[in-house]
Amino acid sequence: MDELLVGLAAVLTFLFGWNNSSFLIGNLRGAGSLSFAAAIILSVLGLLVGALLEGSKMAATLAGSLALSTTYSVLLAVMIVSISLAFVLTLLDLPVSFSMIMVGAFLGATYAAGIPINLGRSSEVIGFWFLAPLATALITFGIYESTTSFASRFGILAVDSMNRAGAVVSGLAVSYTLGANNLGLFYAATGILAASAPVDYTVVLVLIIAGTVGIVALGRTALGGTMGDKMLTLSPQGVFSAFVASSIVVWVGTQFAFPVSISQCLLGGMLGAAYSRIVSVVNRRLVGDTLSLWVAAPLVAFTSSYLLVSLL
Repeated sequence: MDELLVGLAAVLTFLFGWNNSSFLIGNLRGAGSLSFAAAIILSVLGLLVGALLEGSKMAATLAGSLALSTTYSVLLAVMIVSISLAFVLTLLDLPVSFSMIMVGAFLGATYAAGIPINLGRSSEVIGFWFLAPLATALITFGIYESTTSFASRFGILAVDSMNRAGAVVSGLAVSYTLGANNLGLFYAATGILAASAPVDYTVVLVLIIAGTVGIVALGRTALGGTMGDKMLTLSPQGVFSAFVASSIVVWVGTQFAFPVSISQCLLGGMLGAAYSRIVSVVNRRLVGDTLSLWVAAPLVAFTSSYLLVSLL
């Protein structure tokens, strides 16, 4: 175990908890279902179970996939660049696509180190980034149509109870898939795991603690609705549909070791819900800024890590 890489991965996970707290606990609390403490406990539980059960599927996401091998300097550059960009974007109150930043940084550092890049696999990963929001939008539409049709058979009190239960279920689903995909990517970037190696429980525990601290310390003041109230307004069924659909797509990505961002999927899901007649206002400028960020962030990460490895 390399203590420096694990420490940097913990810092990155802290930022992950801070930036994604609105996804991890916002939906759980939004429906009035749970207190802040209870929402944190369930979110952390979902992250832990996801990382332990399926995090190892992301072990060969970087080295062994995008490139056949890697070096210490490449992994160090990936961590430094990812932490720097994630910190800046979080301060700017923008959702960070950690997977896009890390992949961009890894490719830039790998190229600078003269290590051959697997262009076929890289194309598959980037292609999935474009497919994920579209797939989420379609799945969201289908789930919404089904849930609203089912809910129309019940009274207001019963529907309110279902909305509360749905918030808990969808919140847990998001936490689980983020634990498997994103946390799996983080500890894979420490370089201590191979595709056939068992999960290193010590590293998982360190990352879970770091992410929990990020949620607890800064969760109350984090993005606070960037992907929600600031972008568009959805009904409880719309939020449930978008969260469940996003979880499905992220889970599918995990099965193929594709690093994928929950913010990518949620934007697609929310826009899919928006055109299901359940949205009142769409902030097109914020949507455009988020889409532009998806293009700019990995390019900046690629360039920064390339220059960093070249200097090292």
